[in-house]
Amino acid sequence: MKVSTLQERLNNTVRDKEKVMRGMNTRNSAQMIIEAMRIHYNFCRQHSTLGKTPAEESGINLNLKGNRVESLVRFATTRPV
Repeated sequence: MKVSTLQERLNNTVRDKEKVMRGMNTRNSAQMIIEAMRIHYNFCRQHSTLGKTPAEESGINLNLKGNRVESLVRFATTRPV
């Protein structure tokens, strides 16, 4: 699947979610929420057609097991910068 198609799906997902989201009172808070959604979409949520995340499809494998969100946070906080 092409990157543009994956980006289009992400944009549709964000558009659907932002209609009911609260907390987007400022540009900064909206940007933080959208960034969190992008990370979740790319690293945690399995794509229905691919059967894996977009990150895994592109060759990025972080070996996230079980609760992917929790695993991703643990991974991010234990790696040196």
